[in-house]
Amino acid sequence: MGRLVLASSSPRRREILSLLGLDFEVIPPSVEEDAQGHPITVARVLSRKKALEVWKGNRDALVIGADTLVFVGNRTIGKPRDEEEAYEILSFLSGRWHRVVTAVSFVGMGVRVTLHDVARVRFRELSREEIYAYIDTGEPMDKAGAYGVQGFGATIVDRIDGNFYTVMGLPVVKVYGVLKNLSIL
Repeated sequence: MGRLVLASSSPRRREILSLLGLDFEVIPPSVEEDAQGHPITVARVLSRKKALEVWKGNRDALVIGADTLVFVGNRTIGKPRDEEEAYEILSFLSGRWHRVVTAVSFVGMGVRVTLHDVARVRFRELSREEIYAYIDTGEPMDKAGAYGVQGFGATIVDRIDGNFYTVMGLPVVKVYGVLKNLSIL
C-alpha cells in the first residue's frame, strides 16, 4: 500500500482516523467552500474537492477528504463568523432537531469513492445564559452549527439518532468499510 493522507485540518478527524490504528499523514486542503445546493450534495462535492486537491500533489497516496454540514430542512448552518452569529445559531437550534451530514471521499490508487452519512441531533432547551456560557468556552467558533458534540457541547445535545462519529466529523464505520474493501485494514 502507498501512503495514506487525511486532507483535513480538523483535530477531530485526525483523532477519529487514529482509532483505526493506521499510519497516515495530514495535509490540509485549501479549497473554497462555496458549493451550492442541498446540504448533502454540497458536503459530497466539498469532500471530493478537498481530496482531489491534496491528491494532485500526492499521486502516490490514497487521500481521504471530508466535509461536515449542519442543516435544518434545506437551510445549511455553517461556522459562525463571530460570537453574535454563534448566539443566533445556538438560539435557533435550541430545543429542536437538526441534521448533520458528513461526506467522505477517497481519491488515489485507482480509487474515487464518495460516501456520506446523516445523523439527526436534538438540542435541549437552552437559556440565554447557557448559550453565552458555551460561547465563552470558545468551542462554537470553528464548528458547523456552532457546537462540538465531543466537547462541552455534549452538555447541550439531548439526543442523537445516528452515528456519533458522523456528528463529530468522520463516520468511522463507513470509512473502515471502504479501507477494509481496499485491503488497507
